[in-house]
Amino acid sequence: MPYKQWMGFYKVAEAGLETKRQLIHLLNGSLIAFAVLLLKPVAGLWIILPLFLAMIVMNLAPKVSPKNRLLWILYRNFEREGDIRDFPLRGAVYFGYGIAFPIVLLDARMACATILILSWGDSASTLLGGRWGRIRLGEKSLEGFFGFVLAASLASSFIIGWQTALLFSFAGGLIELLPRLDDNLTIPSGLSLLALHLGL
Repeated sequence: MPYKQWMGFYKVAEAGLETKRQLIHLLNGSLIAFAVLLLKPVAGLWIILPLFLAMIVMNLAPKVSPKNRLLWILYRNFEREGDIRDFPLRGAVYFGYGIAFPIVLLDARMACATILILSWGDSASTLLGGRWGRIRLGEKSLEGFFGFVLAASLASSFIIGWQTALLFSFAGGLIELLPRLDDNLTIPSGLSLLALHLGL
């Protein structure tokens, strides 16, 4: 189906697009986080292999088969229009590369918590900030920042305790405020460096 026709379908689904995107982000991130917690002590760094294979497929598929019907169903339901044109599946690809940092550098517990902070905090920040954000902090909002910290702290406190969870969630929220950088890369890499610095 031609691009313009698909864009017609896209516009119909656009209203709930961001909610669907963030729910998928949260769900997939949580599943991956707990898979890391359970499997890294057993498999070690071999658990990174399926992640990199998935990243290669997501990078190559739009180039090798740009008119693939399954891809366009994914685009229509989960992709922003600009990303469809410029970098299809960008969010998922950057997320995969980003979480490689904690998986490789940290123990299973801290890696799990870092991925939960990214998944829950980023989703809450986007949804709450987009709906109720009034006080602007550059490209983001104060309401989104507090949403990030609260959601990320709640999700990760079961793994690393509430004090560490609050510290890392606050740091993750600050990193997300950085302009023009993809937080799927900057949050997990920044938190991994913080954890290494603190010896966690």
